[in-house]
Parts: sequence; C-alpha cells; structure tokens
Amino acid sequence: MSAVIDKPLGLTPGSAQVDIQLRVSAQLNITPFIARQKVNVLMLDRVGNLLHGGEPELAVSDRLSWRVPVLLSTPHRGLMGQVGVVQVDAQTGEVLADDELLKDIAEHARRLLAGASS
Repeated sequence: MSAVIDKPLGLTPGSAQVDIQLRVSAQLNITPFIARQKVNVLMLDRVGNLLHGGEPELAVSDRLSWRVPVLLSTPHRGLMGQVGVVQVDAQTGEVLADDELLKDIAEHARRLLAGASS
C-alpha cells in the first residue's frame, strides 16, 4: 500500500531535503479490494464495459480515501492505459465521482481508443 499526501509541500529549488513524519489513526472500513470493486461497478453501470479499476492507493487529505486508477482494456489489445482516477472514501465507502468526472473518463477512453485505431 502506498500513501499520497494531497497538499503541496511548498518546496523550492535547493530545499530538496525533507523529513516527513506522518501519523494517522483512523478506522478503515473499506479495503482496497472493495474500493476497486465499487469503481468497477460504477464504470460498468455508468461509463463502459472496457473500463476497470486498477491498484488503489491511500490518499491523505481532509479525509482518507482510496484513489483508484481507471484503466482501459480491450479483448484484442489488452491494457491500453489509464483514463482517469476515482476516489472512494476509505471510511464510508462513498464513491466520490460526479457526472463531470465520468464524462471526462469516457472522453479520455474514446481518445485513447481512437488513437490506437489510427
């Protein structure tokens, strides 16, 4: 499991030395497996059957959430690439995706497919 800190650290050139100590204590009710399943269902129901969730990573911001990459695969070409990211609240299981995000994911997938067929 990897963790991502969602806030910029304010580094400037020449200040590359960092010592980060992070301690977060929280109840994670949603496993990475379940977060991926939720994204798979969302993609199938709302976007398309060629899209699926990749390996989630834990993101730390105002809430703990699983960032699940959305991947495009076809039966003939296999994995073609990532077309978006959907976050799933790691405590409640709420999928944090609105209509605009789903449209963007669908458009990225269309472009990737179009580019592969030319």
